[in-house]
Amino acid sequence: MDDKIKALGAQKKRIEAKQAELAERARTLEAELGRAFGELNFIGASARVTLAQHGPDEYTYGYFRYEDGELSVGYRTTDDDVVDAHDRVPDEARAHSLKPLANCPREWLEPLLEERTLGSLLKNIGDRLDEQERRLDGSLSALRAIVASESAQLDGQMEASLQTMDNDTLKRLWGEALDATHLHTADGLTRSSSFLESVCAAILLEHRVELPRDKSMAPLFDTCIRCLDWPEKKALADAKQVFAGLKSISGGIGTLRSHFSTAHGASSHLHPLDPSYATLAKNAAATVAIFLLARHTASRLSGAPAA
Repeated sequence: MDDKIKALGAQKKRIEAKQAELAERARTLEAELGRAFGELNFIGASARVTLAQHGPDEYTYGYFRYEDGELSVGYRTTDDDVVDAHDRVPDEARAHSLKPLANCPREWLEPLLEERTLGSLLKNIGDRLDEQERRLDGSLSALRAIVASESAQLDGQMEASLQTMDNDTLKRLWGEALDATHLHTADGLTRSSSFLESVCAAILLEHRVELPRDKSMAPLFDTCIRCLDWPEKKALADAKQVFAGLKSISGGIGTLRSHFSTAHGASSHLHPLDPSYATLAKNAAATVAIFLLARHTASRLSGAPAA
């Protein structure tokens, strides 16, 4: 008899050790989910399972719930069902209580950590991620369509601005920048930057202003701004804030060119860029060039000296 009691006692200790191991594995699972999904805002849920049996028809049931990097257990009892049924609460409106993983009875973890239950949790998370990705794809597609439309309008404005200049070189450089934007990101950066530099240089030449010794983007832009006519003296102070923004844009184009383009021996193949960067540089160059050409045309029409 003593041997049987000792054997049962040993079995109980083995069960407790396995329950402790289950609890540790549950904490590991929670940490792995947190590392995998980070701060993604979604809720995942497993299939419902019986957590504890209290009598022939009395039990607690529930499911794993993952939210904000944490695992918890949603649970109800058959007594809760009886109360809700009496109050005519529909199934979909019946609430589950939530218990943090650390506070769950160890016996609950056995059914929750079965392969079938864990599989249902991961499938539910996967389904929710698929749904979120589909929504993002739809939003991105709509945004790309809008950006593409606006980019096309900007291209048209740029071509119209170039018609005010009797300069076939600028037209050719703009066409090359457009072609490169869609074919090769690094080359697109080079050609967009070169185009804007050429616009500044062409304006300076028409004004018979000597090009700066440093023919990089910033000196060319500054010299170009100084040579243009600014009759709206009251607006000039405010416009200088716009100049600062345009100078920042042109400087950014030059920096991208230096770091990632095919110019100056840059090793762009070591740092592949998304094609959207070439589109950004092209659109930014067009924005600055359209403004400069408009002011240049106004200066020619007014015949006034540069400010």
